[in-house]
Amino acid sequence: MKKVLTSVLAGAVCLSLAALPVCAGSATQEGGVELSTNFTFEYANDPTYTVTIPDTLTIEKEGSVMSFEASDVENLGDQKISVTIAGTDKFRDQMLLEGRTEDGKQASLRYYFEFEDGRRIETVGNGINGTEIVSFTEDGTKSFTVKPILTGSSSIKKGVTYTGSMTYGIELVPVE
Repeated sequence: MKKVLTSVLAGAVCLSLAALPVCAGSATQEGGVELSTNFTFEYANDPTYTVTIPDTLTIEKEGSVMSFEASDVENLGDQKISVTIAGTDKFRDQMLLEGRTEDGKQASLRYYFEFEDGRRIETVGNGINGTEIVSFTEDGTKSFTVKPILTGSSSIKKGVTYTGSMTYGIELVPVE
């Protein structure tokens, strides 16, 4: 009985496949039919954009606003411009500012980025390389506040000018 049922099912599958066309058009021995294929190819323009990032920011005690701007954004398709932290000039790429007191003692303090939605980017443990700061899909400006952390460390000294730098990665990535 199993063999008969298997044979019937196999025959049904074969008959159903016979009804499917093998190609987009067909011709018979009577002739007189022209077959054709329509081709389409879009050779899209390459994505273009300009991202402007401040080269200097003086951080105030209560924080300072930092703005990144994207302009001339075109042809991104399903991608976005992602601005990430590529590194800092400090050990393990920490978000740290350093300076020296008048008598030559080392002084340092940490800083962080604070966004309107409450998100924070700061060094916790090892560095923050690869962390996305902002992204763009069109022309615009994205801002956040850079704030110093003035408590919790004995290496913070008054009367010191603290300095440090950060580098950024800018690339196109898929929109999530």
